[in-house]
Amino acid sequence: MTAVSLGMPAVPVEPLAPRRISRQIMVGNIAVGGGAPISVQSMTTTVTADVNATLQQIAELTASGCQIVRVACPSQDDADALAIIAKKSQIPVIADIHFQPKYVYAAIDAGCAAVRVNPGNIRQFDDQVKEIAKRAGDAGIPIRIGVNAGSLDKRLLEKYGRATPDALVESALWECSLFEEHGFRD
Repeated sequence: MTAVSLGMPAVPVEPLAPRRISRQIMVGNIAVGGGAPISVQSMTTTVTADVNATLQQIAELTASGCQIVRVACPSQDDADALAIIAKKSQIPVIADIHFQPKYVYAAIDAGCAAVRVNPGNIRQFDDQVKEIAKRAGDAGIPIRIGVNAGSLDKRLLEKYGRATPDALVESALWECSLFEEHGFRD
């Protein structure tokens, strides 16, 4: 039988550019940053509240080589499902929080490996940063800060005229600084 090339690169692949030096954090049992190997992360497309469908998709992603999975959490039903999903998933689960700070707390309490927040789409988020930082820090759970064009602060839109890369970076750095003010650096 003749081997067929699938077009996959030979291992190890030469890096396209040198990696930026960064701090290492742990997302469950997966080291991220700080010289750790690059991990494969994906996101489910199921409604998270459909626990069976979400766990099935996580199993399929895991079988394909995924090491970290993100699940959307835009509703209370989704937040309620996180504990079962985090417990039964074979890989670390990141809860992608939408709209309500209470879902951040639900994800921490559920045992998710990390939380992803977009402060621009969470009402009264800045008022809760101190408590979120404390709870995540106490639980050893890292927080991923996300930003997008649709949730930029009006002041940044006025400053830059539109959603530019510089505006997005400034937004993310600002949100990170709010956590750092409370001693949270993960």
